[in-house]
Amino acid sequence: MSRLERIADKGKGWSGRLPELMTPKTTAVLLSVLYVLSLVPLLWISRYNYPSADDYTNGDRCRHVWENGHSIFSVLGEAVLRTVDEWLEWRGCFTSSFLSAVTPNVWGEKWYFLTTWIVLITLSFSVIYLFRMIFSGVFGADKYTSHSIAMLTLFLTVQCVDTGGRVEGFFWYSGAINYVFIHGMSLIFYGLLLSLACNKEKRKCGKLAVSCVLGFLVGGGNQMTMLNVAIVLFIAVAVITVEKKWKNNKACLFPIVSFYLGAALSIIAPGNYIRAGSASGMDPVRAIMISLYYGLDLALSEWLRWPLVLIIFMMVPVFWNMARNIDFSFPCPLGAVFLGYGIVSAMVTPPLFAVGNIEAGRLQALFFMMYVLVSVLCTGYVTGWARKRVEGLIRDSGGKPDRVEGSIPAVLLLSVCLVFFLFASMLTVIPEPHYYTFISALTDLKSGEARAYGEARRERARLYAEGAEGELEVEAIEEHPSLLYFNDITEDAQDWANQGVARFYGLEAVKVRKAESKCEIGEGRYD
Repeated sequence: MSRLERIADKGKGWSGRLPELMTPKTTAVLLSVLYVLSLVPLLWISRYNYPSADDYTNGDRCRHVWENGHSIFSVLGEAVLRTVDEWLEWRGCFTSSFLSAVTPNVWGEKWYFLTTWIVLITLSFSVIYLFRMIFSGVFGADKYTSHSIAMLTLFLTVQCVDTGGRVEGFFWYSGAINYVFIHGMSLIFYGLLLSLACNKEKRKCGKLAVSCVLGFLVGGGNQMTMLNVAIVLFIAVAVITVEKKWKNNKACLFPIVSFYLGAALSIIAPGNYIRAGSASGMDPVRAIMISLYYGLDLALSEWLRWPLVLIIFMMVPVFWNMARNIDFSFPCPLGAVFLGYGIVSAMVTPPLFAVGNIEAGRLQALFFMMYVLVSVLCTGYVTGWARKRVEGLIRDSGGKPDRVEGSIPAVLLLSVCLVFFLFASMLTVIPEPHYYTFISALTDLKSGEARAYGEARRERARLYAEGAEGELEVEAIEEHPSLLYFNDITEDAQDWANQGVARFYGLEAVKVRKAESKCEIGEGRYD
């Protein structure tokens, strides 16, 4: 470097060198490291995680098969038989039924920690892959920019979900595998469809086969995800038909048909009608109207918190620069926003129609995840529209749109927002140590509550495995870590949760030992 170049470099100052330091690749690496670090406490605390409630009732048949022969194929065969039984007698979601039957505790409760690993890895991969296909595959944007947006979206999705959603969405297998895992499957399915549409190569038979199988399985997943995918694919088919572009997208037809076949098989299940007879759901019109209300109310009153607003705001300059070299004009931005609102609201409809409420934490987690995803995509769409609008105005006035790759104000804005986010987060977690999911995990780990809970549950598992003559009594679990505790057996041996544990381990009966009333005699009164 010459003397003049060195002088010029010194004259830039730190703000002038920021665009050189914060390249798309550097930003992607930094955000990836931060996201992975935020997952470490969740994965660490999962070692103290143990099954609850439906984990025992769903997995009892496979557990007995495993104990009798230790054959994986026999266990999978039993899971298929249980899926058929549920399809005939309880619910049509065959993918959910199968996955729920092979709980990790079938192989031993020591493997239950895999619940969190499986769900978080699947969710992370699905968002990264979908965004890579949308931003890089469809619009030709830089892959590092796409990755950065995915990291920010994943942080919001995992770390900002409410307490009930964290437990049932990431740590309770029966909830996590049925909702969050299948949600991840649907995002991968979307990504594969986009890949098939963008990939002009003839050798894509493997990807086509995988997308067909995955589409069929997503169709047999939980009803919220199934309805969401059905709506999105219906709109996609309508657009392709109106635009007469089936010649370039005919490979997508097979996975789409496979999905609808899976959805149809789920809908016509006799078990759905048997289960509906014992539930008190809403009529379809009322369920749709209430869904639209919840989609608006939850979005504005519960989910629109400052971390989401700030991170979405941080994405605006990223989307602005991304749209620079995109030829798409982003028409009708308000229509895109209303479509996103409709997609989020539609996910609320199935539980209202089936049972009349959406109180379960696993449902709230799924709604929030879709809300975050749609919010990010709508922000990108509206920002792209604004960019093209500004470029059009500049062209009309005889100027040339900006084609500079870097932007000092954009980099400065991102840097300032990131520093402010870290500062505000530190202030927030002091009075609210469970505000973020990873801080909640660190809090329970530091206090020792998670460890004590794990040890108590491990002792229980030992007693269950050893068995007992007659009715087995166990001590109550006093520790309730915020991320791990979901449900426990009761003092009533006839309670459904107690009976599920008893069947799982082949016990006659099991219950929690009644707590001895602590009374102190003194001066003629009981305290």
